[in-house]
Amino acid sequence: MLRVLLAGLRARPLRLLLSAVAVALGVAFVAASLVLSDAAGARLRAAVSVETRGVDASVRATSGVAALDDALLARVRRVPGVAAAEGRGAVSVPLRGADGLPEDAAAVGLPGDPGLRPFALLSGRWPGAPGEVVREHSRAHPTGRPVTLFGQDGKPRSFTVVGTFGRPTDSGIGSETLVLTPQDLRRLGPGRGYGEIVVRAAAGTGQQRLAGTLRRAVGAKGVSVVTGREAASQLLSSTAPDGARTAGFLTAFAVLATVVAAMVITNSFSILVAQRSRESALLRCVGAGRRQVFAGVLGEAAAVGTVASVAGLFTGLGVAGALQALLQDGGAAVYTPLTARTALTAVGLGVLMTVAAAVPPAWAATRITPIEALRPPREGPATGAGRVRRATALLLSVVAAAAAVQAVRAGSEGTGPQGAAVLCVVAMAALLGAVLAAGPLLAGPFVRVLGEAGAPLLGQPARLAALNAAQHPRRTAASAAALTIGLAVVSLVTTVTAGLEAGRTRGLAEQVTADFTVTSVVPHRPLPAGLPAALAALPGVASAAPRQSFSGDLGKYGTYGMAAVRGDALGTLLRPSVLSGRLDRLGPGELAVSRELAEGTGLKPGDTVRAGPPRSPVTLRVVAVYEAVAAPGADLQLALVDLSHVAALSVGGSAPHDPSVLVGLTAQADPDEVRPRLARALAAAPLARLDSSAEIEERLTEPLRATLDLLWALTALSVLIAFAGIANTLALSVLERTRESALLRALGLTRGGLRAALTAEAVCVALLGSLCGLAVGVGAAQLLAEVASTGADPVVFTLPWERLGILLAAALLAAPLAALSPGRRAARVPLTEGMAET
Repeated sequence: MLRVLLAGLRARPLRLLLSAVAVALGVAFVAASLVLSDAAGARLRAAVSVETRGVDASVRATSGVAALDDALLARVRRVPGVAAAEGRGAVSVPLRGADGLPEDAAAVGLPGDPGLRPFALLSGRWPGAPGEVVREHSRAHPTGRPVTLFGQDGKPRSFTVVGTFGRPTDSGIGSETLVLTPQDLRRLGPGRGYGEIVVRAAAGTGQQRLAGTLRRAVGAKGVSVVTGREAASQLLSSTAPDGARTAGFLTAFAVLATVVAAMVITNSFSILVAQRSRESALLRCVGAGRRQVFAGVLGEAAAVGTVASVAGLFTGLGVAGALQALLQDGGAAVYTPLTARTALTAVGLGVLMTVAAAVPPAWAATRITPIEALRPPREGPATGAGRVRRATALLLSVVAAAAAVQAVRAGSEGTGPQGAAVLCVVAMAALLGAVLAAGPLLAGPFVRVLGEAGAPLLGQPARLAALNAAQHPRRTAASAAALTIGLAVVSLVTTVTAGLEAGRTRGLAEQVTADFTVTSVVPHRPLPAGLPAALAALPGVASAAPRQSFSGDLGKYGTYGMAAVRGDALGTLLRPSVLSGRLDRLGPGELAVSRELAEGTGLKPGDTVRAGPPRSPVTLRVVAVYEAVAAPGADLQLALVDLSHVAALSVGGSAPHDPSVLVGLTAQADPDEVRPRLARALAAAPLARLDSSAEIEERLTEPLRATLDLLWALTALSVLIAFAGIANTLALSVLERTRESALLRALGLTRGGLRAALTAEAVCVALLGSLCGLAVGVGAAQLLAEVASTGADPVVFTLPWERLGILLAAALLAAPLAALSPGRRAARVPLTEGMAET
């Protein structure tokens, strides 16, 4: 049997190669996902290593940054065993962009000790004199060009770019974009302390010893000292959850690709075993037992899986490197770590998946008697298996409907959001299972209808394609199922994202009725006190109301992020979704709470709250519970009060932050005409940023589009595997139907007609899989929209016709490509050779 197995591998390289392609693609995606996950970890470790490079001890504040100042830094530098010490702290220093408007930027001071610099000079030189700056390489102006920075006092200052710097990764650790001299940093951010003091030990002093000495010398209440290794470990652990989420995200798509590939492989080996039924029968006749036949098929599958998995592993390495090169900034390093875990998991999964996929057809081959196997194999009408499929599809449909009803009920009652999410997943999985189970029952009637519909256009080839597809409904359904799964996920993500985008747009339009929003690019820098009045006096402006955020004391209920507005802005410039009570305006002594705060504290309209410090409390009456969109410049936080209460409720005298002015226009005003007037009025406030409602909508929805593009790119490979399966099925069926094709050509079917029949068959399979996938994905998206929508984050069920049309068109255009090679092969077989096939 071993010699028979090896001879079979040599005799059928093309057939086995087609099956190996599906295995290699599935393993490539799994390997790429694992490599990208490992690369995220390697990038994070590299970033932590650079950030803590040369650091033997770290001094940090545990109760307020003000404890770390120049006096403490001087004391640290005098401690025995300290070779160098530097203070680290970023300052927000907006810079003037090419359009003259301020852009967000952060700056750090250049450490005097080169060994404690967590970045590398890429070009030019470090700043050595006042007025010089080094920019991050991805945002750099040409060296020698001036840039304007705004300090915390709002005054512009001119600097000259003298170089560029970079980091080996883009992990987000140390994301400052500017490096200045320490003197310039103090000028831009006077009175600001350090977030951390890093220390390099003198020669012969260990980290533990240095940390102990520092604790005795500068240790005090509110100050902690850790070694450099401990600081690196803490930084790594604080940022590791992001890497874990990325790994889980990629793993989910790896599972999707694996499932699709497994279905393709199962279908391929089913065809291979059916084609070799005569060979299996002859082996049985010459003495081979059922176990030997079974082991032979599995051995062949293991050989194919091993070779294809190794090829897929290295293909996945290339894919991971290419994705990083495309998605990352050009200066960031590309990581392709090949760990033993990745190699064993990818190759082992590929081999196991191939062998497992070959088990059902191999078992079926052993159940056929030699005499039966010598007859031509035919897939008869659905009988017992058909009844099982009908019962399975019906049961799964009932489960899907019941789970959907319960999920909608839980979502409408506002209880158990996690339970509702679980029910949604159950409903989606059951619906997909019902469609897959019913696939063979639907395939025959579906393709016959398509054949008759395509007959006026393609003629007899369309009917032949429908006849071939309907003759093997399980094979047709299995080929379409892989495409169904891929397109179900793509259409689900596309429709849900479109619903989120439409919901945010509608929620913003309904709840923020201001036409323009003015915000400060320095969050803790207030806008000029007279700015609202100045803007309200402009022609075309109906009202301008200030809004600001602060940390507020609600007495026994705790401290929360709160917002304050002028009472008359509600109903005119802001209209949050009111769940209970009334919120057409808000006056002194009144309090509105968000749904989250109401659920956490039990507050409801009519309750009173003694807020503020115990010595001079303020009594507030709850008038409403609301939900609101978190729009830039219009965030209502967890509670809302009138502006007159800010000073009394602020915790510890903390200053308000995130200031903004909401501007509403008159009904007759043209926003395009009013905007230049607003911009001129803001010339005296260089830190003010002006945004229209359309620009705010763009800022809210842009991340969703970027996420959707990434999801499309990741899911594209699973769809590619599905089309590889269609091509594989057609190629194997061409080999199986060589004699049949020759007979058709002998009866007058041309080579072009034969190719047209195969192309039409591929289109039938693709259309069946696409429509089923779109139906499942859109249905699941509608359920999610119904369950997940809230007043703060509305999800509007809307069909993204353009993107869904692209999906369907791409499937229908890819189908002829999948049939191209099998069609050429079928047409090239000479008539005499084809007629001789048995």
